[in-house]
Amino acid sequence: MPLVKDTTYQGVFYEYVLDGVRDILTSEFSYGKVYISPQIKHFDPFSIRLWGSSSSTDGIYLDAWVKEYFVDITMYFIDKNPDETFYKQFYNDQERVFQSLFNNKTKSITVNSNELTWVDGKIDEVLINDITADEAEVEGLHTVNMTFSCKIERAS
Repeated sequence: MPLVKDTTYQGVFYEYVLDGVRDILTSEFSYGKVYISPQIKHFDPFSIRLWGSSSSTDGIYLDAWVKEYFVDITMYFIDKNPDETFYKQFYNDQERVFQSLFNNKTKSITVNSNELTWVDGKIDEVLINDITADEAEVEGLHTVNMTFSCKIERAS
């Protein structure tokens, strides 16, 4: 009879990566919503949208795998008459996201007593006001788009 490996399923992308990023940002920002969605859903003066855009396999081993996960982070700021104070907050908040994730470049997360740790967590790119066609319909919208990546190793 063949030896059966542990095939316990874990929703690594959602439960460890996306929820992990959301937890960090929710702790950092007491105002605004932080949510997971492929498009804008909240039209508050400030919100942060997360979306898992892709993953790639870095290695397959006898008893483990390593994958890199990519998360699109879009910060939304709505102000129909922005002034210099608005722009100061706009740039400061995007730096807070960067620093918060930098401070968590390695993070252990436990879900249902299963712990996984991401490593090499980093923001790879920041784009200011790179607004999509759907977003362009929102009057007074300003955006910051970032790409966060991290690696997770899961043993069997």
